[in-house]
Amino acid sequence: MIDIKMPDFNRMEMASTKNCMQLGWSANYYFPSCPQEIGKNSFETYFKNLKIGAVFAYNDDSPKLIVRKVAKGENSSSILVMCEREGIWCERLGFLPWSITEITLENKLFIHSNLGSHFEKDDADKHFASSRVENAGKQFQTITGK
Repeated sequence: MIDIKMPDFNRMEMASTKNCMQLGWSANYYFPSCPQEIGKNSFETYFKNLKIGAVFAYNDDSPKLIVRKVAKGENSSSILVMCEREGIWCERLGFLPWSITEITLENKLFIHSNLGSHFEKDDADKHFASSRVENAGKQFQTITGK
């Protein structure tokens, strides 16, 4: 019998960025747009820092995640980010090109929950839209790109 160790995608761990945790990620990531300090307006600051075309997350072992869409709940309880992996070879390296992440602020930590990855942009768009619907009752301010 062969014992294959699979990553635990449901684990929550500290990210490589200060004040950040990550849930459901396969590796440890940096989140360069995350505010360095947690204060009264940190959530709004994070939302404003997320620019279309900018790097959302990266590590040394995988293609960078580039921001393509961002939506913030009206009551600032969560931020949704749709990303595309940098480079045309990401699928050959074993990475799906599109991903959806939800960011929340809990106990003075930004939690980055990996909601899923997709081969096709249309599937990612549908997932992004349905994630907004699942947060029933929340009005979202959306910024879109590519």
